Amino acid sequence: MTAISPMRKLLVVAAVLTLVILSATASAGTQKTIFYNLTTEETWRAGMALGQANHALKNGYKVVIFLNVRGVFIASKRFNTDSFADSGKSLQGLLKSAMDKGAQVIICPMCMKKAGMTMDDVIKGVVKGGPDVTMKAMTADNTAVISF
Repeated sequence: MTAISPMRKLLVVAAVLTLVILSATASAGTQKTIFYNLTTEETWRAGMALGQANHALKNGYKVVIFLNVRGVFIASKRFNTDSFADSGKSLQGLLKSAMDKGAQVIICPMCMKKAGMTMDDVIKGVVKGGPDVTMKAMTADNTAVISF
């Protein structure tokens, strides 16, 4: 049996470390994103979307919630709903919970205008959408789009 030279051992260790670093970098760059297209303020449907979003965040997914059509009302400071299922939280409570866990929330400016809302009416942390914001998030690599 031939002994392995110290230089060869060093090269093997360097190769293994390089593979570990590249593997970690690749897996970090492939985090899955779920883009929730939320078009309603109806408690049952919107609650399902927001409940799923909270579970996705808990399980390591990146989450983007796009509030459009009547979904914009969920971000209104004046909006109230019944609590959703066993969560004990309102829709806005579920939305804030997702935001606290790192979800990005985008709101449609045209839909806000139709609803008689401005950004002053919206809870803190919600981002005003537009083609440069919304389309970029919706079409990003490793993103699944789900509509409610």
